[in-house]
Order: sequence, then C-alpha cells, then structure tokens
Amino acid sequence: MRSRRIILAIFCALLTTSLYAQKLSLGYLFPAGGQVGTSVEIEAGGLNINRATKVFFSHPGIRGELEPIVESAAEKKKRRRLNDQSSPQLADRIKIKITIAENVPCGVYDLRLQGPRGVSNMLPFEVASYPNFVEGKRSTWRKPNKVESLPAVLCGQVSPGGIDYFRFSGYKGDTIVASVKGRQLVPYIADAVPGWFQPVIKLVDSRGKEVAYSDDYHHNVDPVIITTLPKDGNYTLMIHDAIYRGRQDFNYRIQLGVIPFVTGRYPAYGVAGKKVKQEIEGVNLGTNKAVVKVKKDGYHQLSFTNKTGTSNCVSFYALPKGKRLIHCPKEGAELTTSVAIADSLTAQSRIKRYKIKAYEDEQIIIELIGRRNGSRMDAIIRLRDELGEVVAEADDTEDPIQGLMTFHADPILKYTPKITEMLTLEVEDLHRGYGKDYHYLLRRHKQMPSFTAFVSPANITIPSGGTSTFRVDINGRVKRPANLIVKGLPKGFTTSSLRLRSGRRWDVSITSPKGAEVKRFPIEVKLDYPGGEGIERADVLPVDNMMQAFYYTHHIPAAELALDVAEPSPYRMSLALDLNEPVTFTLNDSVIPIKVLIDKNADFDEPVELMLGKKMSMFSLEPISILPSESEKTIYIKLNEAQMEKLKSRKGRPVWQMNIVGTVKGEVVQQGRRRFQNAKYREMTPFFLIQLER
Repeated sequence: MRSRRIILAIFCALLTTSLYAQKLSLGYLFPAGGQVGTSVEIEAGGLNINRATKVFFSHPGIRGELEPIVESAAEKKKRRRLNDQSSPQLADRIKIKITIAENVPCGVYDLRLQGPRGVSNMLPFEVASYPNFVEGKRSTWRKPNKVESLPAVLCGQVSPGGIDYFRFSGYKGDTIVASVKGRQLVPYIADAVPGWFQPVIKLVDSRGKEVAYSDDYHHNVDPVIITTLPKDGNYTLMIHDAIYRGRQDFNYRIQLGVIPFVTGRYPAYGVAGKKVKQEIEGVNLGTNKAVVKVKKDGYHQLSFTNKTGTSNCVSFYALPKGKRLIHCPKEGAELTTSVAIADSLTAQSRIKRYKIKAYEDEQIIIELIGRRNGSRMDAIIRLRDELGEVVAEADDTEDPIQGLMTFHADPILKYTPKITEMLTLEVEDLHRGYGKDYHYLLRRHKQMPSFTAFVSPANITIPSGGTSTFRVDINGRVKRPANLIVKGLPKGFTTSSLRLRSGRRWDVSITSPKGAEVKRFPIEVKLDYPGGEGIERADVLPVDNMMQAFYYTHHIPAAELALDVAEPSPYRMSLALDLNEPVTFTLNDSVIPIKVLIDKNADFDEPVELMLGKKMSMFSLEPISILPSESEKTIYIKLNEAQMEKLKSRKGRPVWQMNIVGTVKGEVVQQGRRRFQNAKYREMTPFFLIQLER
C-alpha cells in the first residue's frame, strides 16, 4: 500500500511540474455565480492563476476584474495542511470582481483566465435570478447559517467529513424547492473517486424530524428536493458529500425557496425554426402552457420565467430545418429516412412498435435519442422479422459528443437484411418504466458519420513569434488520406502536420510571425475526408479535456475555438528542414540528426535545455543544451535497438510525429514536503514527421 502511495505522489508531482511550467489551471470558483444585474466578488483557486492578467466569459454582458489575494506563509500553511484532502492543483488563489448586466439571460456560462503565457481551462459560472447567500464559518446543528429571506442561492464548500447547515423560516402549504448544483460546477475531479462531488441533501423541521431527502435527481448526480411544508416554523437544510469527502472544489450552489421548477416540458422534440406548443409540468409555475421556437438544430437547454424568477433548465432537441417530425403516431406507423418519430412509453404501451421497410443488402441505421435529451429511458431497441424472430438488437451506444455523460443509455442499431421484407421495430425501457418523461426520438439514417473529431485545447495560446500546438482526437474511423484545414488564421501564420497519417490522435503546430499582434482570434478547424461521393468536410469540435478519477478523460464542449497571441518570449525555435517532407531513417541507422535553430533577443543569455516533445519507446535524446553563445545545435535522436528489431518484422513505412521543446528552468517551489521545478520559459519547434525508409 505504501509503495502505491509513493508512486501516486510521484505521478502527481510530475503532473504538477508540467503544469507549473506552462499553463494556468482553474480548479474551482467560489461562489460560482451571481445574481443578474448585480456585481459579485468571487474567489478562484487553481495552479498558476496568480499570474492571470485577464478574465473573460462566453457572454459579452459579463465582465470581470482581477484582484490578487495577498497571503502570508503562515496563512498558506494554515489553509493547506499535508494531512488533509487538498491538492497542489488548488494552491493559488485570486479574487475576481464580476459585473453581470441586466440583459444577461439566466444560465451557465464559461469563465476562463488569461495570463502572459496562456489561457486556462474553463469552469462554469451561473447567472441566477436570486441573490447569493454565502455560508459563514463552519456551521453546526446548534449554530447553522441563518438565511433571513428567500428565495436565495446558498453557496458553500464542503470540508472533509463535514456537513453544512442552513436554517430558514417556512410556512405551512409552501412548496419548497432546493435544487443543487455541485457536480455541474466542477464536472470532473482528476484526483477523486468517484471523480466528482456527489452531494446529498436533507430537510428537517425544528425538532430534527426528516421532511425530505435526496441524493440525486433521476439520473443526475445533483439532487433536488421538492416538498410541501407541513407546518409553520424553522427548517434546516443539510448538505454533505455522499462519502464525506471535501475541499475547496467540492463547492455548491443551492437555489432555495418557493421558486419555479420544471419537471418536464412536452413535447421535448421539434424542428429548428418551427414553433412548438408545449405543456409544462412542475411546481410554482403559474401556467402550464408555453411556445418554443429554436433557431438551430441540436440539443438545447430551456427554462421558464415568471414573476418569482427563472426556473431550472430542461432539455429540448431540434431536428434540422426542413425535416418532417411526427408526434405520438398510431401503433405500427412506418419509420422512414424522410420522417422522424417522437413518442413516449405509456402504461398501456410499455413496448412501442413501428414498421420498417427493409430492402435486400441495404443497411438499416436506426438512432434513438432519449437520455441525451433528458429522458429517463434506458432504452433498448430490436428488429423482428415477419415471423417474429429477433434479427437485430441494440442497447447502450456511446456518443462521444456527450462529454458530461458517464452512462450512455441511447442505442444505435445497424442491420443489413438478406431479403426484402417488412420488419417490426420495438422500443422499450430496459427497466420497464413508462410515463411522459420516458420520451424518445427515432431517426432512420441512410448513413451516419463514421467518426467524430475534437480539437483541444479550445483556447490555443501562442507567443508572438513562437510556436504552439493543438491536438485532434478522432473517435471512430477516418479513411485515409484526410487533411485538416485551419480557418481564420491571421496573415503570416503558418501550420505544419495537417495531413492525418494514422491513429486516432494527431497533433498540429501553429507558428506565429515575429512581431504578431497580441490579440485573440476566433478560428475553425475542419477535416476533409473521402466520402461516398468524393471529398466531404466535417467540423472538428472544440473541447477542453478533463480527467476523472486518475484515469478517464472526457471531452467537454467549449463555446468557441480561439487562438490567443501572447507576449513574445525572449527566444524562438525552428528547424533547418522542410516540414512538408518527412525525415527518414533506415533499419541500419542508430541516430537521426536534426538541426535546431534559435533566434534570441539581444539581452537573452541563458542556456536552453532541449528535449523531445513526445515520449516514445522508439526515440530518446540525451540531455543537451543550446548555450548562450550558440544560435543553432545539431541534436542526435537515438533509435531504440529493441524497437528497431521489432520493425524488421513489420510491413510498410510507419510514420511518427515529433517536435523539440526548449526549456529555461526557473525557481524551485516548495510546498510542504513536495518540491516542484518551475520553468521560466518553454518554447518549441513546429511538428515534423519521422518515417522509416525501407
């Protein structure tokens, strides 16, 4: 057990070292939101964030000003003890004064920090109808946080083993809502199991008798209590983590009061550009009717507003313009490629059946959208032939676009019939559930994209005159050849390694011209690939990657993809080779020579340590530096003999991506017993290809 802890500590130290060297990392915001039309001062915790120079949001009506926190060594030591559950990834703190305009719609927006060396990851910031009530010092049953007026948003951070208490006055007959945002504020925590805050809430009366309890809301981790108070008096709301973990990023927001809360809006499906009359279910609404019209197809989050405030958001899915949608058809309706069906399971029809016309050797593709659109369904679909025999069945199919989901319950069925016949499609819930909230959309596709592509990070930072990289992840299969296209780059910017050769991950470098303006540019990445009728073009979706529970990585969709040009470094690195042609080697070689060029400012006189930008078993590089008197250096990338032997039995001409990183070491940071080697500067060359020549 001790050896495992040591290995884990080493891993965390290495991870922290790399982050120290390069980027701002946001770990939490507290409180993670504010009331519309007001200003709020929040604390942000993370790594390197005390170097931030700017804060920006995904809505122009939200603005922020940075205010540094000055802490003494004693205060830092008191705040972070080695035997608690805290993390060096949360060691730095800053204050942000945020102003929210009156015209900003209630909802959740992206917040990022920008520093001289890069842009941070994003974290959610909520704009709400109600004022914040921030917890005081650690509360107890005898000394709770007293909430004088409702509605309010209760804001707090759970400590290890702790329970937070909030006491308020309630009246008989009031329908109280306590809606928690916990996991939604920090979707994934890298060093926690389970990999997120899992809040539990309980409401008790003045004698401590339980009135209501919740540890989740349907399939969502964040709980909700909806209850009618039995009598006048004081009530206490308690919140803690399900297994009593806690630290600064276990923070929460609880909307509490006699407030509107929507439990369902039906139908939950429509067509972009068309009005949909909806029936609303919930509490404290005042009406049960609404009309919805969305401009774009895809997934949407809709809320309801009345005099009390704005409700929670519920899901709505819109088909592309021009598509035909039928709601709740009669039993046995035919599902075709030109018509989609929206339906739900009922007490009388817990299995819904539809007709499918199948043609010999023509692939049938049927997609069900349910859980991805807020449905409670854990759906299963099957095809039966004319004799009633099951010929195909589908259950859970992962949707890589849904990065916030850890359980993918919607199926996609694919089947190629051997004869032409009329098939029966059956839809049911795996747990035999039914009701309005067991709704779904059925689509029959002629073909579906064979892959989904993501670009990360969503905010690419490049020093003026320097080079930066981004990564493209491919989920599925891309036929070769395929080319990446970067649109929106300013004049003079160049790219390398845009042609996808192999694998499900590919790196691309962008080089800025010397003297480029320090500015933010929105860009797009697209992928050209061979399809059925020639070359097709697909969007590459911008995401931030978040780790969960030490291992799993998720793609979290971002509002936009942007290139941030930062202040120039005192040196710039390049290569004395043609980036369009691979560097070749043979099975008889032992090293690959590469000439690295460095362009330094006149007052820069520090050695630059060189290392390979990627760790691979095939290649290695002995420690080497470019000295202050040198403007170039020939390095010799060593080939691993054992790996070379394996290549002899392989066919083809494998290709590897590589770049060279040059680092100037900075100060050593001491945190408790841990030491971290900082980097003063870290620059890199563009990517180049290494290919085996037989």
